[in-house]
Amino acid sequence: MKLKYISTLLLASTLGLASCKDFLEETNKSGLTEDPFYKTELGITSAVNSSYSGTRLWYGKEAPFGISETGTDLFLRGGDNKANQLSDYTVDLNGAQTNLRDYWAHLYKALNATNTAISLLPSPLLSEAQNTQYMGEVKFLRALYLSLIVETWGGVVLNTEPTVGAVTTAKRSSEEDFYKVIFEDLDEAILKLAPKKSTDGRITQDVAKAFKARMALTRASQTDNAGLYAEAATLAKDIINSGRYALFSNYAALWDMKNSEGGTNSEVVYYVNYTGDDTMNGDYDASAGKGNSGHLYFIMVYDKQPGMVRSINYGRPYQRFMPSRHLLNLYDESMDQRYHGSFQTVWFANDPSKSSPGGVTGYPQMTTGDTSMLFLKTPATAAQTARAKDRYKIFDVNTMYRPDGSPLLRSQFIQLKKFMDPTRLTANQEWSSRDAFVIRIAELYLIAAEAMLKTNPGEALQHINTLRTSRAIPGKEVDMQVKQEQLNLDYILEERARELAGEQIRWYDLKRTGKLVEYVQKYNPDAKENIQPYHKHRPISQVQLDAVTNKEEFKQNEGYN
Repeated sequence: MKLKYISTLLLASTLGLASCKDFLEETNKSGLTEDPFYKTELGITSAVNSSYSGTRLWYGKEAPFGISETGTDLFLRGGDNKANQLSDYTVDLNGAQTNLRDYWAHLYKALNATNTAISLLPSPLLSEAQNTQYMGEVKFLRALYLSLIVETWGGVVLNTEPTVGAVTTAKRSSEEDFYKVIFEDLDEAILKLAPKKSTDGRITQDVAKAFKARMALTRASQTDNAGLYAEAATLAKDIINSGRYALFSNYAALWDMKNSEGGTNSEVVYYVNYTGDDTMNGDYDASAGKGNSGHLYFIMVYDKQPGMVRSINYGRPYQRFMPSRHLLNLYDESMDQRYHGSFQTVWFANDPSKSSPGGVTGYPQMTTGDTSMLFLKTPATAAQTARAKDRYKIFDVNTMYRPDGSPLLRSQFIQLKKFMDPTRLTANQEWSSRDAFVIRIAELYLIAAEAMLKTNPGEALQHINTLRTSRAIPGKEVDMQVKQEQLNLDYILEERARELAGEQIRWYDLKRTGKLVEYVQKYNPDAKENIQPYHKHRPISQVQLDAVTNKEEFKQNEGYN
């Protein structure tokens, strides 16, 4: 079942952080107003439902993929990347950067939607059960939006009341103040919501516990707080031991479209749902696009190669993000099924006419299903080269990367295939009905292991080995086991990369562990000369800075012009 986000009733959520006159000039096309609409049961329910809409602006959308995955050790800019400022930390990374400007506004609008819903609760118009459920849901969502704001920009504006009318000043709050509200909201959500798997897209206690485990680990990493490490481990183990979730034994099947519904996928704890009915896929900003568009951004340009034409199965090649050589080298494909479960390495001809005489020189006539391209993260052997001669193309590591890991090719690469959707109606369809998986049970194993690394390394090892055993190629389970002396923070970050690559979390992982500068300098040749310690915070939107009247008090984040 899909949760219907009623985006036509977003009167409150369109009044976000009022930092610009343009944000306030809204046209209420529905004809509905806060008074008396929000004094009805339908109005309150609509306010709660509208609070979910902001999640569709973040998960499965292009800009947040760039914010959360590029500028790290794992992904470099592809041949048609639209935000090299984020991927390479160029000198023009500032408050005018389009993605950061837009998402500053998006996230504060989403935050204001939750604050509006909270202000309407509890209501005598609702039953006690409704009041309890709704408050738990919107408190969770407020914590989510606050976490994205504080982890992206640091201690900026902490709004916990609805914003109405023009606000011409802005006041900073500390990161500690942000987390005080985040943890209070998550505690209330845990208290009010039922312990169960979400099957309809709505927030449950399981979702709130899983997200608090992530947030507790985040704050513990930043402050070295033993109590938060312990809480992160406890919450993660609560979900692991609930019996409601199970790791897939086949990693590729986890991402099959047959398992793309978060409510029925055994690994998925928290997800943002999308649907095949595109009229129900919207949010309150049409420019962000409808549906989950994650399938577009990691695909390389295949349709200009021998025997290949653009197709529904192979997708639409936006080539925004390409894997780093470091990411590919993290996998041992001889025993770890996650390499071939995550990446596409073989292409089969789907248009023989493109290989006929007079077509691509040096290639004989192909038939449908013949190998067209083979991608290798290692150097091609003499035998592989001989076999491919006059039959298909080989792109090996030396074709794609220089010895330092910098790309030789940015439009042909080993592409991440997790989010591909061969069920779309046309090859050019931009939206997918695939649910965006935000937290999977695999991450809870990783959280538990990291949280207990210092206090209970033996149990931490058990969690890592449970996960790795489930990801082993059949017959290689013993080979996948890790020894105690191998287990440290760097190893866990490597394991998080193998498991969670592309899932909108890597930049935040490196930031919270203090590894962002180190890893980028070591593994990201595009950005290694540019990254600076101050890049742990993104620049505040220049629109915001221009609009406030207290410019001497509310300034740009350190390091940015």
